[in-house]
Amino acid sequence: MIAKPSNDREERNLFTEIDLQIMLCSEKIKNHRRSIQKAKKMCGWYGPNEVGGLDYSRDSAPGVHISFLEGLEMMKLDEERIRTLTEERKELRRSKRQIQKIYENLTGYEAQIYLNRVILKMTQAKTADKMSLSVRQVQRIESDMKDKGLM
Repeated sequence: MIAKPSNDREERNLFTEIDLQIMLCSEKIKNHRRSIQKAKKMCGWYGPNEVGGLDYSRDSAPGVHISFLEGLEMMKLDEERIRTLTEERKELRRSKRQIQKIYENLTGYEAQIYLNRVILKMTQAKTADKMSLSVRQVQRIESDMKDKGLM
């Protein structure tokens, strides 16, 4: 799932969007971990009220109970989703580091174009206007950068 960019130019930063996606992955992982704990509780893995022994002096706690096999299946699905989300989060972090590394090694027009086109997601026309270049000049520099594998 990709975060929808806003119209505010300051917020349309690639790093901000990647950070948002990382945060969303982390929240989903937390939710799946909570779901695993809830499934364990619903299966009765912890005993009544999550105690180690049985307390026969009280009535059993009301709630939904599921079978052991249903609980195992739910937990298996959650663990699979956690693994997928963890890999996705790792890839997002790797992409962010790679983009930062490329940008840090660029100079001059290439650095400005990379910042405006890749990181700030500006159009070629806006980039050209901001840099006082023609759109064709921006296109040529971008083409050279693509040939070098920078974009």
